[in-house]
Amino acid sequence: AQDKPDGQWRGNAGAAAAVTSGNSSSETLAFTGDLVRATAGDKITLLGNVNYGRAKVDGVKKTNTDKWAGSGQYDLNFTPSLYGFGKAGLESDRIAKLSLRTTLAGGVGYKLVDTPTMAFSLFGGAGWSTDKYSETETIGDKTDTRFSRFSLLVGEEYSQQLATNTTFKQRLEVYPGLSGDKAVLARFNAGLAVAMTSAMSLNVGLTDNYNSKPPLEQKK
Repeated sequence: AQDKPDGQWRGNAGAAAAVTSGNSSSETLAFTGDLVRATAGDKITLLGNVNYGRAKVDGVKKTNTDKWAGSGQYDLNFTPSLYGFGKAGLESDRIAKLSLRTTLAGGVGYKLVDTPTMAFSLFGGAGWSTDKYSETETIGDKTDTRFSRFSLLVGEEYSQQLATNTTFKQRLEVYPGLSGDKAVLARFNAGLAVAMTSAMSLNVGLTDNYNSKPPLEQKK
């Protein structure tokens, strides 16, 4: 699905599942989706993903992955290269005891390359995020269930049509905290799609989330 500026909604949705049984057993489920509507003047982007997994070892079954995330962004073109944007996101990670993270951000971006086969842009701005945990946590010198921060936002986005049926997309967002716990949050997404038919494609994706100041006893 290419971001053609014709006002039509275009998107991708993918799902994967795996089940094993024997001396140990496990079930995993993953879902990703994106939806884009672009015109000559603006663009709407919606993204979502879900990851869930359970494993049974020595007769004990535990959930080892239970997370989801969703976001929406609106871009308004000021010139063919310069645009402003507003973005909102929600995410949850039950294993990390993160009940809900809410993020609001806005800023400006610049399209360094914008052709039918390749696009590359840089963007920056500011954001506000709030983390709500299901249990009392300690981050730095604060112990609570809710942590908030004002952050800067810097990032880049790149996409390229590698072949007639192959498309690569990648996006990086970094939020250096300026207040609250001053945590640095980062999100990286990359995906390669190979079209097999007009409606079905093979997708390979990578998602990496980073938090420089997680609660005690949790990895970054």
